[in-house]
Amino acid sequence: MRVFIDTNLCIYRLDCREPDQAARIGAWPGDLAAEHEIMVSTQVLIEPHSVLTRKFVPPFDYAATHAALEAVAGFEVVPTDQLLVLDALALALRGQLAWFDTLIVEAAIRSGCCVVFNEDLRHGRRYANLEVRNPLVTEVGHSAARPRTTERPRA
Repeated sequence: MRVFIDTNLCIYRLDCREPDQAARIGAWPGDLAAEHEIMVSTQVLIEPHSVLTRKFVPPFDYAATHAALEAVAGFEVVPTDQLLVLDALALALRGQLAWFDTLIVEAAIRSGCCVVFNEDLRHGRRYANLEVRNPLVTEVGHSAARPRTTERPRA
């Protein structure tokens, strides 16, 4: 199954400012990649640079930033082109979403993903055939430390 991962979830495990979130995410991206085809967008590939070099204390140096971006680039990247941007604008108006969240959702839809893992969108919300899942949410019978990834989205 194709799944899409948002920026924050790609970098939380590197953030020593948020040790609880880093521990909760842990090896989750690797475990997810063993079971699913992971997609990211150009946006998800670009955004970590700013976080790693401006928000992290101490900031990542060039080598550490390059290694982190290279790890994200190892997933299949959905290019952000003019059509994706225009379709995202229409989705933003219909779905009342923040602009950058809409770009993520549109990229996930275009790439044929069934699930988008994102902590900013409402857990369980659907956009067409795409379901939002927040892997940091604890659900009955599921541990937040081991995010649920194998259940198929509801039809």
